[in-house]
Amino acid sequence: MSAWPFGQNSSGTTTGPSLINKTLDEYFHVLEHLQLPEGQLPPSVQRCNVDGDGNDYDDDETENNNSNSLLNTIHENEPMVAHEISATNRTPLKRDRTGDEDDEREKHDEDKDKAPVYGIHDLDSRFIEKILIDSELLNELNRQNNKLLDFLCYGIFYDNSQSKIPNLQFLIDQLIICCDSIDPNDNDISLIPKDDQFLSNDADKIETESQSTKFLNRATIISEIFSSDIWLITETLMKHKPYLDKIWSLLIHPNFNSEKSPIVSIFIKINQNLLFSKQDDYLQFILTHNTLVDDVLNHIDISMIMDFLLKLIGSDRIDSPTGIITLLTRQQMIPKLLQFLNNDQYGSDVQAYVGDFLKAIIAISANAPLDDVSVGPNDLTRELASPQAIDMLTNIMIRERGAALNIAVSVVIELIRKNNSDYDQINLLTTTLRENPPTDRDPIYLGYLLRRFTQCLPELFQIILDIELDDSLPTRENQLGETFKPLGFERFKIVELIAELLHCSNMGLMNSMRAERIAQKRDQYRELFLQDNCITNSNIHMVSTLHRLSINEDDTNDVIVSNENNNVIDDNDNNNKNININNGIPATSQSSKITKEEQLENFLNENNGDEGEEVDESFDIPYVKDTQNEKLRKSPTIGDYYKISLYDNYIIPRILLLFLKYPWNNFWHNVIFDIIQQIFNGRMDFSYNSFLVYSLFDIKGANQFNNMEPKQTSDEQLDISNFKITTDFILRGYQNSYRFYDTKNMNLGFMGHLVLIAEEVVKFSKLYKVELISPDIFKCLQDEDWQYYSEEVLNDTRMMYSKILGGGTYVEDGNGNIIPQLPNSSYNGDDDSSHSLGDNDNDNGINGDENMGGGLVNVESLEEQLSTESDLHFKLKQMLISRSRADVDEANEKNGVIILGPPPTSTD
Repeated sequence: MSAWPFGQNSSGTTTGPSLINKTLDEYFHVLEHLQLPEGQLPPSVQRCNVDGDGNDYDDDETENNNSNSLLNTIHENEPMVAHEISATNRTPLKRDRTGDEDDEREKHDEDKDKAPVYGIHDLDSRFIEKILIDSELLNELNRQNNKLLDFLCYGIFYDNSQSKIPNLQFLIDQLIICCDSIDPNDNDISLIPKDDQFLSNDADKIETESQSTKFLNRATIISEIFSSDIWLITETLMKHKPYLDKIWSLLIHPNFNSEKSPIVSIFIKINQNLLFSKQDDYLQFILTHNTLVDDVLNHIDISMIMDFLLKLIGSDRIDSPTGIITLLTRQQMIPKLLQFLNNDQYGSDVQAYVGDFLKAIIAISANAPLDDVSVGPNDLTRELASPQAIDMLTNIMIRERGAALNIAVSVVIELIRKNNSDYDQINLLTTTLRENPPTDRDPIYLGYLLRRFTQCLPELFQIILDIELDDSLPTRENQLGETFKPLGFERFKIVELIAELLHCSNMGLMNSMRAERIAQKRDQYRELFLQDNCITNSNIHMVSTLHRLSINEDDTNDVIVSNENNNVIDDNDNNNKNININNGIPATSQSSKITKEEQLENFLNENNGDEGEEVDESFDIPYVKDTQNEKLRKSPTIGDYYKISLYDNYIIPRILLLFLKYPWNNFWHNVIFDIIQQIFNGRMDFSYNSFLVYSLFDIKGANQFNNMEPKQTSDEQLDISNFKITTDFILRGYQNSYRFYDTKNMNLGFMGHLVLIAEEVVKFSKLYKVELISPDIFKCLQDEDWQYYSEEVLNDTRMMYSKILGGGTYVEDGNGNIIPQLPNSSYNGDDDSSHSLGDNDNDNGINGDENMGGGLVNVESLEEQLSTESDLHFKLKQMLISRSRADVDEANEKNGVIILGPPPTSTD
């Protein structure tokens, strides 16, 4: 039996013969000889040991323990050479000897002098080399071959200079050298040999395997060893920071330059395994990297690296913080990412990578987590919504335009969507600083974002107009043979941003004066007491948006305070009086030390009271009038501030006219419909929303509340001087589509959304007594053309759209539910007849009322069936012809024109 029975799998069963086990047996045999005092035989030669009582026995488990003890002795005494390590700590084996065994012992004693004598030159790298080229290496690892694991993690060899080299260190060095041999210009395997250091003694492998393939295979095998889910390997790597440093250095390797580079997958495979296997220890290692952000952002175009960084961020959860987010914040990751949004320095692909990564951070930082991946609001998204970052984003949109604008808008939209304050875990309006002290995990306040974009709204919308009026832009031709000017991503993204900002302006916190003040206090608290530069006993250095407080470190008996004018005040001259700076943070001369706790208590006492009165919600009737306009403009909430900007710049009417100019872009139609739907479904008795509605129905009347006259454009189609949503948008769109149908036998592409907008107008007119909002709106809705459209054309359109594709109608199932009823839904195979459940309507209590089913139209009960779009168009045509004739007759009568009838026919 072998003295080193390590050729066992995890279940304890012995594996068959393998080169790996033979190599390991040879290795440990040599190692034993080098560990024994001169003249003593190793167990592999003795085959048994004798204890102090003269008993000996063979035991595989004991010998296994002896091998572990031997390797541990080597591992713990690395500075010692092999001959200096004593083997006396091994436990002697106990067994009763018989006479035959005495003879065998004597035989072994005679063979002592014949045993080979090994030197440290015999314990060389050939063992690890043989292991690496063995095709069963990974299989043996998966089998948890204990002897192999001990060899890899604790084994050593001696190089030509007789220096001791741990096998694990050798593997890491081999990995680095293989990566150094990568050729970035090689499209096949990206590897070229640089030396013969790794050439195996196996001549057959050298002949059948190219040098480049050998380097790649070796690097892959080593990476598989390090990324294997084996505790001993992971633990050994984590205990040796130099090993981790070498692996991490691959991130700055010259050939770490593209997604296709083998180094990328090798790096990710190893580090991701360490992150998942030993997360706490691995993250402590990551926290030591002062250039983490710069090193990673150098590879912003390598998605696997950015995904790995996202996994690091995802480890920093509210219930188990790891400090990664704090590290990335200190290293200015958000500002550095925003600097990539530069069209002159970076291409659109790189900027797209940046946008995707920022949106991914926002997604996992949502205030209303939807899955286990979420880490909740944090300092990264808070910094992204800060005034500094928002200033950068607005400047990027206005100055950079192009790809940078598109990416910046996408990031802002995602930030708003994932941080809707209506779903915040902490309601700023119902809490206090003492009840819920601010933390770095507070919900993100979007007030700064909305205010800054409101200020920039005219410049952003001017981009849309400039593009529309730019005649130098090339035109294109669609499949219908029509020439058109492309809408472009810039205009679409800006209008999408306007729609999302409108959503933001409708959030509860955006319509509260107190919320903005409370958010400012909580931000100040975080900056003063949660940052590293907070107050300490020996040094006070606090920077906030309102003040700066410091203590002179050279003379702790003097307390120096900087006031708002940056004048230095020596507190020794103030007769021990407290000096309050803005928010009551005192500095006294009675003590040379101001504790953080004292500063915190003073801050809470000064800022924990009522934040003032809320906005006046009372509205007089009608809602739209001068007094109401003045009240809202005098001290608007941030939400109203945005709506006032929309109103003053006539943005909504202009967008609606652009809706009609691009009849085939359904993305464009959908985002504009979103804006209109928000306006009509907003509160009319609370915010400036009622004025926005008023401007849609009467632009001339809206001018009286607006100091800005609408700018006229050279494009008559964009003239809003007489704009009314009923006639100049909905009816005009219908007329355009009607004329197009006559020539192409199809509707214009915007008709679906146009009908939806018309339905919103009708719903609004029925939901409110519009004369209470403004008599002018009521007057507009009484227009004869609009009445004709809404009562005739729109009603017929609604009925047609209510039909089920393939026929049928809606019926009541007897339980109060309205369900679709298809014709011929029941088939009797015996008599080849069909029967519809609708035949028994009278039995089910269905009375045939066309308004049955809670407003759903029972098409089957209509006297006239509208089955196709052409039927509706024909009916619309007859109505329009009749209407045109009536208009002509009315005009002739008004002008005194008499139309004579045909002359009488002559008779013989």
